[in-house]
Amino acid sequence: MARILINDNWQMKYAGREYACAVPCSMYDTLIRAGAIPDPYVGENEYSSTPLSDTDTVFERRIRLPEDIRQADRAFLRFDGLDTLAEVFWDGEKLGCADNMHRSWHFSLDGRTGTEEHLLKVVIHSASRYVREQQKKRPLWGVADAMAGYPHLRKAHSTFGWDWGPILPDMGIWRDVSLEGYSGGRILEVQYRQRHEEGAVILSCRAATETWKPGMRTLWSVTAPDGQTQTAELQEGKAEIRIQNPRLWWVRGLGDQPLYRSVVSLMENEREADAKADRIGLRTLTISRKEDEWGQEFCFINNGVKFFAMGANYIPEDQLMPGCTREKTLRTLRDCLAANYNFIRVWGGGYYPGDAFYDFCDEHGIAVWQDCMFACSAYRLTPAFEATVREEIRENAVRLHAHPSLALWCGNNEIESAWVDWGLPEDPEARADYGKLFEGIIPEILRETSPDTFYWPSSPSSGGGFRDPSSNAAGDMHYWSVWHNFKPIEAFRKEHYRFCSEYGFESLPDMKTIRAFAGEQETDLCGPVMEAHQKCSQGTEKLLYYLGQMVNYPTDTERLVYCTQLVQADCIRSNVEHMRRARGRCMGSAYWQVNDSNPVISWSSVDYFGRWKALHYAARKFYAPILLSCDDTDPMAPVLVVTNDTLQDETLQVICRLRDASGRILKTFQTESRTPAMSAEACLSMNLRDALSERAARRSRYLEYSLMKNGEAVSRGTTLFVRPKSFSFRPAHLCWQVEQTEQGPAVTLTSDCFTKSVCLTLKTKDGRFSDNWFDLHGDEAVTVHLLQDDAKECLSAEELERELKVTCYNPMASSEK
Repeated sequence: MARILINDNWQMKYAGREYACAVPCSMYDTLIRAGAIPDPYVGENEYSSTPLSDTDTVFERRIRLPEDIRQADRAFLRFDGLDTLAEVFWDGEKLGCADNMHRSWHFSLDGRTGTEEHLLKVVIHSASRYVREQQKKRPLWGVADAMAGYPHLRKAHSTFGWDWGPILPDMGIWRDVSLEGYSGGRILEVQYRQRHEEGAVILSCRAATETWKPGMRTLWSVTAPDGQTQTAELQEGKAEIRIQNPRLWWVRGLGDQPLYRSVVSLMENEREADAKADRIGLRTLTISRKEDEWGQEFCFINNGVKFFAMGANYIPEDQLMPGCTREKTLRTLRDCLAANYNFIRVWGGGYYPGDAFYDFCDEHGIAVWQDCMFACSAYRLTPAFEATVREEIRENAVRLHAHPSLALWCGNNEIESAWVDWGLPEDPEARADYGKLFEGIIPEILRETSPDTFYWPSSPSSGGGFRDPSSNAAGDMHYWSVWHNFKPIEAFRKEHYRFCSEYGFESLPDMKTIRAFAGEQETDLCGPVMEAHQKCSQGTEKLLYYLGQMVNYPTDTERLVYCTQLVQADCIRSNVEHMRRARGRCMGSAYWQVNDSNPVISWSSVDYFGRWKALHYAARKFYAPILLSCDDTDPMAPVLVVTNDTLQDETLQVICRLRDASGRILKTFQTESRTPAMSAEACLSMNLRDALSERAARRSRYLEYSLMKNGEAVSRGTTLFVRPKSFSFRPAHLCWQVEQTEQGPAVTLTSDCFTKSVCLTLKTKDGRFSDNWFDLHGDEAVTVHLLQDDAKECLSAEELERELKVTCYNPMASSEK
């Protein structure tokens, strides 16, 4: 088999002009790179950019075929991603059409591989024009933030706009283009299954091949992590290999992630005609829905061990597909690792990530909840729509099924609950087609192509059939009453989810990010530029509503950024700690959302440029394997709870101090906590009625607590008895010093009083710290390091000292180096 990439040396023709480009390429991306249009992410440029999508675009290049392609028995032109409505021409002859960006497209070149130069042309028709035309013929419901009619087309829904993304329905070639030549035959697809027995795993392989020469045979080899290889020959397309004493693959925190290399080879005598290689993890990974005292659990179970899933929702890393790069994917996933995730949900309004996403999750033990690419919409199963969806689901299931990190297939995002709870317009045909697609066609295809992966019809759902999809007794839950319905942050604690797969709270991104799209002059939150980067309906009003509940009025944009991030982090922390205290009843948390697709005001914990918000630093703490948290539902009788999500029983020291605003210790509570593996146990109850009987005391006293292991704090927290705006903070005399250490530049900070949410930022450069957004308690020094392992540019201690800016919630009496 010969394969060559033809990603370079393309020309884009648009509106009578030509532009050089290379795959991945798109109309918007190419025009931006050429300087033909301003960046649509800056200012209000989106509004003038959206109409550009109404014009068809042509991509073409000339090709001289190499000898091994011309001499092959059969040759194919392959597009791994066409966005979206495309016609493909070879030397002026139409090879075929494409109508779905979520699948690959293959065109035969048999009889068309001469020695001369060939012209490959791809005409891509306007998706925005198409959906408008279809919507006039047959209206379909979709979210109001996106361009009307988008459900008619198998294109990433969020490219038409979302409540965090601009309306930029792009067009282009967004994944590799290649030429493939085969002699003798080719492998069409490979499927693996596992049967686990005591001390062994029986691994089976099924391969579909196409051959045109007699005597072709298919061989299979499996190489263990220690290098030992077993082989078998497929008979009638099937074979089994028994692996004794298998090394099992575990989700992060439960064990290691050993991977076996599997190679299926199609042979003509001793010549390899084609081969397909995969990495396989030997494991069982599914969902338990066992009946219990609260209803029916919804819990991931890996090799027989139930674990609490901790992570977030993942969206496309860019609104423009060429911006969704391998580098951005890996950066985002490394950020997830750094925040102690063991789980991530791929949201259904974007796209199926590339192989690098799943390879990383395989290597690091991150369980993947994989939505099919349907979200918040009604669909009609026309013959053409159904046919392309069938191919989309089949192809992606075949591609992804062998990844050990693949834990769950989900049919869609929020469509079942939309039909039940959102008051959708009457559409009996579309509602009936919902059942056919998500409870018939898709699970049927997955039973054939990915049979060992659990299927869930929708998120949220209690199991399908439009039966109470937002139940707290079964299935997963999306909880948006905090934020969208203006409920107070404390409302989280009144809910008892089985698995909360969406909930969120907005904040502004880093000030450097705001300056990137708004400059220095257009940073008024209610001004036109900032509102152009606030896509949530009433988002500004909601942000200000919650700020008014929680914090003192911010007097400038930098303080506004700080306060929104503080409130966001505290809100999500409150819900996660509540869920982890309820471990056993609740078994999963995925906040909305980890990343951004553009520089925007959103729910993300990491902004578009990779800058961590307060929430991501908080996630490192509230997703730590061992957590100490405070249930202050009754503030006069708070209870400390240890949540242990490790496989070892833990005996730890709990130290809790009642302090005043100066940081002075008024009372100390101490106990030893014996917490079994995989459990949550109350460890310390306190009676503070005397200490907090007066309002002035509640406004000037707080709890500070630590969980100690071998003299080191493994978890820490602070609880106020009033909201921050009502606490009597003292002006902080904050001092800090930078020095060079063996681990790199370090900052040591001290204060003369209780100092809340100390934030370290860099004025012009980027970097993250070993800890941030932490509290100081008046009698301690805290040292943090600037982490530079994956930094674009490393800073010396002197440079860090010049760049560093230190902020806190208290009034600042002074800030001194």
